[in-house]
Amino acid sequence: MSESQALWRLAEGEALSFKVGPGARELRVSSGRLWLTQPGRPEAPAEDVWLQAGQSLALASGSQVVIEAWPQAAFQLLVPPSACPALQARLGEQRAAQRRNAMGGLAAA
Repeated sequence: MSESQALWRLAEGEALSFKVGPGARELRVSSGRLWLTQPGRPEAPAEDVWLQAGQSLALASGSQVVIEAWPQAAFQLLVPPSACPALQARLGEQRAAQRRNAMGGLAAA
């Protein structure tokens, strides 16, 4: 999949509301500018954030967000490694095996 296929695009004044998940996501702005609002709760007030090209924001699983393009924007919703514990464990096992193999090769030399 090319990067352009993974981009969401919002036209001038266009807004999008969505619930994050399952799992955490990272919203990364590729071009333009986004206005992001996360609704408040009694224990936490609503939060407005401006993001420009090159900036990103971690979004918690289950959070509700509203984003609007100012004037237009392209962005990606990425799954951070921390949202994939099984994959992290498998990669850790592979790295440990590589280290063991490298150490074994050094001992034989």
